[in-house]
Order: sequence, then C-alpha cells, then structure tokens
Amino acid sequence: MTKTYAAFYLPPEEKEIKQPNQKNVDRIKGSILQSYNNIQNYMSVNDIETMAKNIDLQSTTEFTQRYAVGALSKIINGEAVTNKTMLDSLFNTYAPALNAGLAQTGFNSLVEMRNAVQAGNGQVNVANFVQGFSNGLSAVQNSVNETDYSKKYGEEIPIDVVTSCEFNYTTTKAYQKIEDVGFLPLYIDDLDPVTIKIFGHVKNENAELWGINDFNNKLVDAMMSKKQLYLRVGKSIYENCTILSYKPTIENIYNISFELHININYNLDTYSEATDGKTRIMNPPRLVGDFGNFYYNMASSEVYKGIITS
Repeated sequence: MTKTYAAFYLPPEEKEIKQPNQKNVDRIKGSILQSYNNIQNYMSVNDIETMAKNIDLQSTTEFTQRYAVGALSKIINGEAVTNKTMLDSLFNTYAPALNAGLAQTGFNSLVEMRNAVQAGNGQVNVANFVQGFSNGLSAVQNSVNETDYSKKYGEEIPIDVVTSCEFNYTTTKAYQKIEDVGFLPLYIDDLDPVTIKIFGHVKNENAELWGINDFNNKLVDAMMSKKQLYLRVGKSIYENCTILSYKPTIENIYNISFELHININYNLDTYSEATDGKTRIMNPPRLVGDFGNFYYNMASSEVYKGIITS
C-alpha cells in the first residue's frame, strides 16, 4: 500500500491457477527414479514428485522439458552433459530456479555451473546440485503463486482527504408481541447492510480534466457493474463494499470533492475481522446466539476527520 491515508481498491480479476500435467509429471519422475540409487540418501520419492511437478509447471514446452530432464538425469548419474540442446533447455528454461538455488550448489554463477555440468569429471556435487535445484524450483513456484493468486487489494484509487465518514446501522423491529423468547428468531430480522457515507477530496495536481475523469470513471464503472471493492481509511479496511451512489463536484481544476455512499454486505461468507499486521479488517460480524441469548458484536461507529495525505 502507498502512503495515502485513504483509498479504494478494485480487486484484480482472478486468474486460473496452472495445474501440472500429471502425464508429464509421471514421465519426469520416472526419468529421475531411474537414477534414484544416486540420490535416495537425500531425496524421498515424495520430494521427487514435488520436483517433477515444479519442473512441469515452469517449462515452456514439452520439447524443452524433455531435454532439460535428460540433462538432469545425466547430472544425477555423474555424466557430462555435452549436448547443447540439453544444456540450453536446462539453463535457459530453468535459469530462475537454478539461480535461486545457486548458493546451495556451491557455484558462484550460472556460467560456472554450466561449464562444470558440461565438463563432468566429478566437478558437480550431485547431492548439492539436486537439492539446490529442487529448492530453487519450489522458491520460484511459491513466488509465482503469491504474486498471482494470493489475496491482494488490487488497483489503488487514492483519496487525498477524508473530511468525514458517517455510519448507519439499521434493523427491523418486530411489530407483534412475543410471548416466548424462543420465538425471537422468527420475528426479529438480522442487521441490515451497514451503509457508510463518505465525504472527501481528491487532488488534481496536473490540472487536466482527464485526471479527474479517470478517477470518476473508475468509481462509476465499479458502481454500475456492482463490483465489490475494498475501502481503507487509515489502517482500517472495509471489505465487500458496494457503491450505492456517487456525487462528485469539481470545485476547481485542482480539486474535486465528492459524496459517496457504500454498503458493507456483512452476510457474505468472505467477511473477516482479522488483523493483517497493523491493519484491521473492520467488517461487522453476523448476529450470533442461542435461543434467547443474542449478542451484537458490531463494529464501533468511527469518525475520521481531516485525514490528509502526507
């Protein structure tokens, strides 16, 4: 997150997680297991399975994958890899993984490692190489997963000044007399979606109308598409927000003020009241209880005034 004290975040579109091709994984694992006697003291069959999956996930084509695995098999058997296609397939395709495990292999650079692999003659410590390569593959794959698929706040739409936030909590009261508290759930509704009215300002330092229009269009598009977004005010983050109305006013070419109404759908399964470092998720939790004993553990009403970007 940037240094802005308040912002909206448009969640990124979810990407399909790439899955390993089990046929390729079985083939890679089979090739490595042919030399298993040379590595069984420091790699289990499960380790080889994981390694094979990462090799498949990080390859570009099956052709390069086959040659790279052929080079790996030769290294495990203590043989020199003299075939240029094998060398290129291994060191070009899996350079990030080899580099990530470089220190563990005992080489100072990929060029030094490549020369040793090509020369053979015991210049490669098989145990160190295979473990370093395996760990490097895992490190690269974990990085890819975190970058592409972990929960992210998404594109930031910064708010320069928040003058106030007004919170509105409502529910429906039962109109009939209730004789038995055991029937309360039949007559008392859950808390309605919480609405927040936000008043703020956005600077337009470039003095160009397109800058203001860009800010407006993103919020209007989110409202029209009913896209759920995040609101951050200070270190408090409100998830599952939907824009109900948005009223911008161009006070001058350098400044736009706005009034924006959002609601928080706290009934979604994705609601959270956890902490993320110094950040707290502020969504109101559901109504919980047993028969007549009900507990309203709702977010406290908060007012932010004069929060200005540093």
